[in-house]
Amino acid sequence: MRGTDDAVTPHRLTTADEVEAVVGRPAAMVMLKQVDALDEGCRALLARCPIAAFGYRDAHGVSRTTFVGGTPGFVRVHSPTRVSFSLPEPGGPRGPVSFFFLLPGVGEVLRVNGAVAARRGAATTVDVKEVWVHCAQAILRSRLWQSPGPAESPASAEWPVVAEPAVVVAGDGPLCQPGVAGFLAAARFLALSTWDARGGSDTSPRGDRQAVARILDGRTLVIPDRRGNRRADTLHNLLRDDRLSLAALVPGRNGVLHVRGRGVITDDPALLETMALRGTPPHAALVVDVEHAEVTGNDPIARSRMWAGDTHVARGTVPDLMALAGEHLTANAATSRGGPPAFLLKAVGAIPGATRLMRLALDRAYRSGLRKEGYDDVPPGDDRPR
Repeated sequence: MRGTDDAVTPHRLTTADEVEAVVGRPAAMVMLKQVDALDEGCRALLARCPIAAFGYRDAHGVSRTTFVGGTPGFVRVHSPTRVSFSLPEPGGPRGPVSFFFLLPGVGEVLRVNGAVAARRGAATTVDVKEVWVHCAQAILRSRLWQSPGPAESPASAEWPVVAEPAVVVAGDGPLCQPGVAGFLAAARFLALSTWDARGGSDTSPRGDRQAVARILDGRTLVIPDRRGNRRADTLHNLLRDDRLSLAALVPGRNGVLHVRGRGVITDDPALLETMALRGTPPHAALVVDVEHAEVTGNDPIARSRMWAGDTHVARGTVPDLMALAGEHLTANAATSRGGPPAFLLKAVGAIPGATRLMRLALDRAYRSGLRKEGYDDVPPGDDRPR
């Protein structure tokens, strides 16, 4: 990060102990939900998924995040540990890469980390290393699948176009580029890519009810880090490698804001207070020194029609993602220490209607957690994740 001005570079968290003192440590159950291959449930989800966030570094080491896909089943599963897809963008990926897969209308996402195995033209083959289900909080915070504008016209399944807010940015820098500030002011959701000390890639969803990231000046963004499952991969990665990239979305639009830069973690009370919801500030924030920012069209988003209500996945047509996470937890519990007994998890899962009851309990927990964060307009039952 540049400079020493406290308004630009507030107090930083620079060690894992400092991060865990603020965020906490994840429960054993959280880490046990991660598996190393795509099982039948994951493959069923990918067959219905039309779009994914994708983070990678190119041959020059430049960090990039974008959205890929365009049609359901765009990822071809060759084996439980190998997939391929088309990435026509220049500057092809090298080494570790990461995805999260979005199902329109669904709260949870499927996260997949791996490494590029082959690249021929646009065809990109990836060896899968890590797979897990990510909770619905980012989707719910952002209301990603809810139209921000007036009611849809009966003649169109697409969302209405909402004017960008008029935003004036002080100074100069990448965030002063045409269209960037206005787009970001309307963006409620983004994909954030970071890399760990070994070069491993991780792309995570971030969402907020208003702007998901706020401009401090022409070169600086701040992104709130609200409470979650305490896994905090992004924060731990930034302690080792401060380079990051992100791709931000405005629900209902087909454009994407691409940002690259360097990030630090802060718990500065004055800065966090500016992002408080009903008096509840986030526990931390990312301050990003922006090196590049650009709004572009995104063909996969346009072709996926992810904003159209008729593309939203109907209940029961794909596995419930949290039930899938439970299966992963059960499989790992049989060979791990410190987690719940595998026999108990299997017994609970075998109870008739257990999946539905678990979903109802989880949805209630989501709503309770969001209210504690300061959200006073939590989605009703019809908008629950599936």
